[in-house]
Amino acid sequence: MNTPQSVPGERSARAIPAALTQIFWATGKAEFRQAGLGWAGQGKSAARQPCALGKRRGGAPRLLFVTWCKARASLRREQRAHSRSGSEAGSQAGRGARPAKPGFSYSSSIQRQALPWDLQPRVAHPPGPMPPLLYLSLLPGLVLAFNLDTGNVVMWSGDSGSLFGFSLAMHRQLQPEDKRLLLVGAPRERGFPSQLANRTGGLYSCDIATPNAKCTRIKFDEKADLSKESKEDQWMGVTVQSQGPGGKVVTCAHRYEKRQYVNTIQETRDIIGKCYVLNQDLSSSEEMGGEDWSFCDGRLRGHEKFGSCQQGVAATFTRDFHYVVFGAPGAYNWKGVVHAEQRNQSYFEMGIYDDGPYEVGGENQLDESLVPVPSNSYLGFSLDSGKGITSQNELTFVSGAPRANHSGAVVLLKKDTVIQRALSPEHTFEGEGLASSFGYDVAVVDLNSDGWQDIVVGAPQYFDREGEIGGAVYIYINQQGKWEGVKPVRLTGPADSMFGIAVENIGDINQDGFEDIAVGAPYDDSGKVYIYHGSKDGINTKPAQILDGGANGVSSFGYSITGNMDLDKNSYPDIAVGSLSDSVAVYRSRPVVNVKKTIKIDPGRIDLKKKNCEVPSGICVNIEACFEYTASSSDFNPKLILNYTIEVENERRRSGWPSRVQFSDRLSSRGQSLERLSDQLSGSVTLQGQKKEECVTKKLVLQENIKDKLRPIPITVGVAINGSESSSQSRRRQGRSLPELLPILNSNEPSTVNAEVQFLKEGCGEDNICHSNLKLHYRFCTKEGNEDRFSYLPIKNNIPVLVLKDQKDIALEITVTNNPSDPRDPEADGEDAHEARLIATFPDSLTYSAFRELKAFPEKQLTCGANPNGSQVDCELGNPFKRNSSVTFYVILSTTKVNVDTKDLDINLKLETTSNQVNLDPITASAKVVIELLLSLTGAAKPAQVYFGGNVIGESAMKSEEDIGSLIEYEFRVSLYIYEGIVLAPSLYIFRRKAKTFLFNQAFDLLTSDVFLNVQMCVCVLLVCCCSSFYNVFCFVMLSGPDLGLMRP
Repeated sequence: MNTPQSVPGERSARAIPAALTQIFWATGKAEFRQAGLGWAGQGKSAARQPCALGKRRGGAPRLLFVTWCKARASLRREQRAHSRSGSEAGSQAGRGARPAKPGFSYSSSIQRQALPWDLQPRVAHPPGPMPPLLYLSLLPGLVLAFNLDTGNVVMWSGDSGSLFGFSLAMHRQLQPEDKRLLLVGAPRERGFPSQLANRTGGLYSCDIATPNAKCTRIKFDEKADLSKESKEDQWMGVTVQSQGPGGKVVTCAHRYEKRQYVNTIQETRDIIGKCYVLNQDLSSSEEMGGEDWSFCDGRLRGHEKFGSCQQGVAATFTRDFHYVVFGAPGAYNWKGVVHAEQRNQSYFEMGIYDDGPYEVGGENQLDESLVPVPSNSYLGFSLDSGKGITSQNELTFVSGAPRANHSGAVVLLKKDTVIQRALSPEHTFEGEGLASSFGYDVAVVDLNSDGWQDIVVGAPQYFDREGEIGGAVYIYINQQGKWEGVKPVRLTGPADSMFGIAVENIGDINQDGFEDIAVGAPYDDSGKVYIYHGSKDGINTKPAQILDGGANGVSSFGYSITGNMDLDKNSYPDIAVGSLSDSVAVYRSRPVVNVKKTIKIDPGRIDLKKKNCEVPSGICVNIEACFEYTASSSDFNPKLILNYTIEVENERRRSGWPSRVQFSDRLSSRGQSLERLSDQLSGSVTLQGQKKEECVTKKLVLQENIKDKLRPIPITVGVAINGSESSSQSRRRQGRSLPELLPILNSNEPSTVNAEVQFLKEGCGEDNICHSNLKLHYRFCTKEGNEDRFSYLPIKNNIPVLVLKDQKDIALEITVTNNPSDPRDPEADGEDAHEARLIATFPDSLTYSAFRELKAFPEKQLTCGANPNGSQVDCELGNPFKRNSSVTFYVILSTTKVNVDTKDLDINLKLETTSNQVNLDPITASAKVVIELLLSLTGAAKPAQVYFGGNVIGESAMKSEEDIGSLIEYEFRVSLYIYEGIVLAPSLYIFRRKAKTFLFNQAFDLLTSDVFLNVQMCVCVLLVCCCSSFYNVFCFVMLSGPDLGLMRP
């Protein structure tokens, strides 16, 4: 493959990330001595080393050139910019695909002369903050917070450029005094004078009891023999791990260099790495080998074997404290190995004499063909272990190989039963994205508390351009030791964030019975740590809390994480977060309390007929709210100050309706007692300790003339923690150096509790639930004149027909009943219907005019009210509308908007009640509309009398009009009643006839024909009205009133 091309003398921002990326992904065939990245072998066989090996949470560290992350982010931003502008050629766009930068390709071998810039031999400073990124985060906003306290963060800083915080571990020293410590690796720290090196790295101890004091450097590995070794840039503290309270501590320098034949032509230098095991008081431990802890020393050299094994990239203890486990990702041409060994003297006392060591490839055989990954895989890059992974009683080692098969893998290892002292694979998880670094970090954690350990895998370089994803974490939920076919839950982070570079089991920080995890994303702005809670289903994919390094002025925050230990003695595990900016932060867990809230109501039901206090309504209710708290730890027992709020009818008030009750609160002002009414009350109460109940009592006053007497009155009580008063014993135990943390309410429990004040419901049966049976019947009527007399409309084809003549109003007769649906079971329904009402909605052609109630029901208090335009009316039928009740009334409607286009009338009728009735579906009342035009015809002749005379001649002899006889004029008058306000046509037609004669029989035939009587439209303008049919138009002159005169031709 091609190597990067450079322009002589150019040191552009684009060239640097390209070179760094090439270096990191080179497979190891080039010599890196001039670049200062570490080398091994002799002569021309000098081998490439993984650039600069990286950090650790409490266990496995990371391999990462410290400036590479920033360069990789810059590279990817360039790639996306090229992609958006259309200038990128041949890039891969699929999920997990690693896009290619224009002008170079990823190479498996790098030549020194091809590098476009000269790497400095000693990179002493970590990268600065990332440039601002514009992205749409795939995760919720950063306002999330639960019980990790962000207001009292304990911060420690180291020397600039020391990479203080590169690795972290929590440790508890029991002797000679009890101390809770944070161990901090600083792999670029300056060396002791006796180490004969400028920068060797070191390990620091930070006492949580003295947060304002500086951390103390632990003294070990203080000497060097330059004829045999070099500790320059050995990166001591690249990883650190503690066995737990009173246990050992292991820390490593993966770049420790073993030398032979110094200053001769046969000189060799092998980066084999070295680890130290310290006692519980952090003194050197001779028991476990002291300064001689390097299993690669003395083995075959060269990068094909163990000359570049780099032991200590990861190191950990098994959870039963039986083994110390090391990762050496450089062994066997960077295949990598995992080595587990037990050399604790106490185990000899237990009768354990020959247990290990165990190693991938066999500790005796040293057979690289037994390593289950190909070359350049970095097996041993990350480590964890535990029982309950593949078997409840057998130990399994979990190791990441982030470059296996170009995407990464995680291998489950066990002690081989056939090959002596060998670790063999049980199962392998494969990464899904090209160059995603799947297995960069691993964690073993029981997320769902089923007794089986689940596995969390980080893939910080997972990339998805379309989703703007930069890093992923995979959650594998254990299926009782079966891993085949298990589909992981994938969590992803924002673009270029390196989400998943650190994953850590932080214990059960909220004490809900499920272990939790933390995920580092050091390039998400200034760096963030995402907290995820375990659950019975495995993992809550929404982060419970997000810690932001920018809030404390820290960059690359989240590069290392440790937890699962209580530092401040409040029985809740805390976490610590490291960075590449020489600082660490400790976040303490706030105690989580559960507040039990109960509401007692007296009287239990409101009887509207019984007065019990001197208020206008005469009715009061006493509300007693009681509180007590519990915590998971019985040792946590301070006084707790709670703020409480009691509210009534929240939903009703939010909807704009007045509350039916209010609190009565007595106030004193100028010697007078005043009563204040309000919808809510607030106050505080002090709980004296766990399970010690305190109560407050308040009075509710019922408002006058309430309508809703059926639905209960809701009451809501909410609480918040205001403060705590620790007992003197608790104060002495915690000390005064750390500020006391307020407890926090359990986020899995509601902060409010609800109760209801019920009304005593008469006519509602023994269950106090009113099952009504409202039924509605209707009929269309016409209203006769101005009197309240109504006649039913005729029915044609089962549909009422409204024939409009001279009436202006119609009416809808409505009858509502509330009778049992089955007379044989009268208790089933037909009970009182509270707040019974009818809502009628009318078409545009009708408007509400009035209502009339039959006088046969004088006891009914029926009321109807319409909206402003009269298109809807709301009629209250009764509150309650009692059992076996019936009411009939008329809704009177105006027809002034009916026109010739109106064919039907559809009125929507809907019954409603707050009682229990499910079959109240709307009903549509429909009628047909027919419009009749009332016509009358009269005529007159001029002269009124004529006499026949003269000579009679035949028709054929007539030559002129005078031969016919005298002129007789006939005048016809048509009367048409036009309804007031009815517009029958949208346009005006004017008729003119040219004929001079208008014969009676012609006019009569025309006026009595279907053509004329079936008038299509009539329009009146001033005194002229014209009517048209399909064939004729007649215009009339208004003579008087509604009578029309036929225009003469």
